[in-house]
Amino acid sequence: MRALLPWLLGAAIVVWLLLRVPFGAVVAALAGGRWGALVAYVAFELAVLLLVDAWATVVTLRRCGGSPPFRDVLAMRGATYLLNLLHFGAGQGAFGWYLARAGRGGWGAGGALLLMLVTQGLALVLVTAAGLLLAPPWLARPALPVAALALAGIAAYLVVVALRPSWAQRVSLLRPLLVAGLRGHLVAAAARVPHMALLVLLNWGLYRVWGMLVPLRFGLAVWPILMLVSALPITPSGLGTVQALQVSLFAQWAPGPDLASRQAEVLALTLASYALALLLQAAIGAFSLRALRRGFGEPPAATPS
Repeated sequence: MRALLPWLLGAAIVVWLLLRVPFGAVVAALAGGRWGALVAYVAFELAVLLLVDAWATVVTLRRCGGSPPFRDVLAMRGATYLLNLLHFGAGQGAFGWYLARAGRGGWGAGGALLLMLVTQGLALVLVTAAGLLLAPPWLARPALPVAALALAGIAAYLVVVALRPSWAQRVSLLRPLLVAGLRGHLVAAAARVPHMALLVLLNWGLYRVWGMLVPLRFGLAVWPILMLVSALPITPSGLGTVQALQVSLFAQWAPGPDLASRQAEVLALTLASYALALLLQAAIGAFSLRALRRGFGEPPAATPS
């Protein structure tokens, strides 16, 4: 039941949206949508993001003891897409398990995974802060203090890494972070920024593909915030929460004679793209898992940086 609760909550939010927005208008928007272009675009988006994600992962692992070959990391990241459908943390945990099988051991794999999560968070905060510089005042004013606080916390963390306190050196889980050091953290975060920036840019492109002329400046400002919301452990991949925010933020650029019909158009796009992403991620995950089971990267040996 605990595993089902996030899905039930996400489904409840979607049902609430469908009750609030005219259901018939949502069905009409789905029926008249640009499905061919959307399917091709979502497939392209997932393929590009997987490649960039795997590359950034290799760079990160090389900073803390060595990485399996890119081909193997690509298969490992793709295989975790199956568990990402349940929750982002489940997919990351599965990747840690693959790293442990690759010879890192439990603590080494956990520490490497921790470095990946830290540098992903750092890159996302940097992209969010940069996007807020483009945001309209009504969005930037409340969000900039939060971004500034997050950047201050990251700066404090990097100071601790640079100082290499003796207590941290005695904790096995933290050793990969200290091996990476300040330079390793910065290099890994710099490698992760293109991944986060592409996520923002390609998610904005979904609206253009569907026929909504959302300004690039607004998309770059808003989508990092939506990505932060989707990463929260509330619903699977932000189901419901992200849709509700998109309906509120992007309806003004949707076609339609009134607000309700424009909201229905946005909701139709968000549901269609979410469903397509789930299906294609499942296909990528199944293919990658099969490749691993056939010995595609079985078990990969870490190569030193």
